[in-house]
Amino acid sequence: MVKDMKNDRNRAMEKRESIRIKDRVLMGFKEISEQTYEEKLNEYMEGLRDPWVESCHPTVQKGIKKHLKRLKEKDSDLAAILEVLDQKLTLLLNLVNTCDSSNQQDRCTRVYKVDLSAKGIGFMSKKEMTPGTILELYIGLLPEHYFFNCFGKVVRRAQQNDKFFTAVQFIWITEDDQEKLIEHIFSRQVLQLRLRRKKREQAHNKKKD
Repeated sequence: MVKDMKNDRNRAMEKRESIRIKDRVLMGFKEISEQTYEEKLNEYMEGLRDPWVESCHPTVQKGIKKHLKRLKEKDSDLAAILEVLDQKLTLLLNLVNTCDSSNQQDRCTRVYKVDLSAKGIGFMSKKEMTPGTILELYIGLLPEHYFFNCFGKVVRRAQQNDKFFTAVQFIWITEDDQEKLIEHIFSRQVLQLRLRRKKREQAHNKKKD
């Protein structure tokens, strides 16, 4: 009985994660080596690096953390919310800053049409990337403007005229960001279904007239 319930939960989770939609997202990416990926992942796991923050002025970071520490003693929930907001704002600033760097153009976010699921993302790019390439991805969900940082591995590529469709499987993403991604996908799926139904109804009414 318990085993059956566990299997049902696993199947439900796999179903949630496998839902794929057509979407538009803000995205930037850069290729990194296997060694760099392992180093960054280890630092995340050991708490030495924040998964949302690439860099921050040390003086500002120290001041913010000092105030958050005091706030945690009075209101831990509020402190947790402000900490997440601080992380996201820092990420946004970092993304803007990297757009000014000519040698990191791939990392500068822009709008991409994508195939999106909780397991991965597919997109068109002028850059040819071979399967097995590891990418550090910066993704912003629209219209929420929810940004997160994750890692993926190129699993497939296909040339279409002068561009390449690149399919990427997520190999590391935080549980919170994956859950937010799933919520976004469900929301977009419901909206798209409603729009298709409305379009069919309009076409049907037009024929009747």
